Amino acid sequence: MTETQWMGRYRTLVERIIHLCNKSATHFTRPAFFDTPYKLTAIQIQIIEYLLEDRDENMSSVAQRLGITRGAFSNNVTRLIGMGLLEKAHRPGNNKNLFVTVTPKGRGLYRDYSRFIYERWFRDMFKLADQIPEEHLKIFEDILQGFADTLV
Repeated sequence: MTETQWMGRYRTLVERIIHLCNKSATHFTRPAFFDTPYKLTAIQIQIIEYLLEDRDENMSSVAQRLGITRGAFSNNVTRLIGMGLLEKAHRPGNNKNLFVTVTPKGRGLYRDYSRFIYERWFRDMFKLADQIPEEHLKIFEDILQGFADTLV
């Protein structure tokens, strides 16, 4: 048995996950236009996306969901505020805590981005994913989350 045979029939799956992680590490921090008027990183766009969900989460929770440090989140939020895509505001009835919200300009940018990325891959990905039975989709989600949780 060779050193890598321990992966058995999952070798290609492991290779594809590693490939995705390596490409993500390279491209998620590289600014690009994504068919928008601003050059942003994928992480910055994901910050806008998560804030648009309006789950009433604190910033640490959003950073954790994204898989980035609180410091990286804060630095990116500051850049996005500087571009006029985000703003800090008080929530109605809560004058104590500041929350980050997406500006109308940020919403427009996200609409442009989502159209671009949907056409580029997600439409085809969703068609493929439609073939996955619901109970198997959860298993796949758990595999990816477990991999992300155990990265060194």
